[in-house]
Amino acid sequence: MRFSFKATCVLTTVVVACFCTTAASAQSTTEVTPASENTAKPTVCEGYRLVTVFFRCIPHDVSGIVQGDALRSLAVGGLLAGGSILLDDEVRKKMSEPDEDTSIEVGRYLGEAGVQFGAPAAAYFIARAIGNEGAQDLSIMIVRTQMVNAILTRGLKLIPRARPYQETATPTKGSFPSGHTSAAFATATVMQRKWGWKAGVPAYLVATFVGVTRLENVHYLSDVTFGAAVGVASGLAIKLPGPHSTVAPLVAPGVVGVSITITPRS
Repeated sequence: MRFSFKATCVLTTVVVACFCTTAASAQSTTEVTPASENTAKPTVCEGYRLVTVFFRCIPHDVSGIVQGDALRSLAVGGLLAGGSILLDDEVRKKMSEPDEDTSIEVGRYLGEAGVQFGAPAAAYFIARAIGNEGAQDLSIMIVRTQMVNAILTRGLKLIPRARPYQETATPTKGSFPSGHTSAAFATATVMQRKWGWKAGVPAYLVATFVGVTRLENVHYLSDVTFGAAVGVASGLAIKLPGPHSTVAPLVAPGVVGVSITITPRS
């Protein structure tokens, strides 16, 4: 595969922007709330089973795409995509090859909807069978993120932009944005928010690899750039699972009150 230096620079900028955005989000979600202000209520959609999520959480999750860090990610992605348009033709020419190599197939597979939805769904049922609530929460969160990403990506694909190998665009299958890239970045964002940089760095590197492979004969650079932003925004639109909280009366010699115990989900 022939890589364009300029394309690599732009993609690196996207990743750095994603890192900064998700770092800010992760920091805000891990702030300690004083016990006196904690209502011990679960976050919206928390506690639902996988199938229920499809019916109860979609409106809430989709609305999160136009708020806070998610909206800022889309704004940054829009600016980067606008700049990337100037490089679209140059990158297309340098990345175009008559024959596909193995990396193209790997990138296509990793970004497939079946993998991005199927893997966390399977993990959910396994976690439920062994009673691991933390893994169940994470699996549901990734599925919810992919649902938001799919809605946003598919909606944008109504924009009639032909792919590099096409003369006219196919309805609902336009080139903008890259769905494989957005799906990979959506999962990477969830991984980073859940486990920090030790999971985020390799996850974002995999997502970037998927994006680069989509540049060869399938997408323009601006498709990939904005696809990354859509994925990050989707990952930021979903609230992290809240802590398990217990409230019990506290009675001791000379002391009467309420004891609140908060145990973060693993």
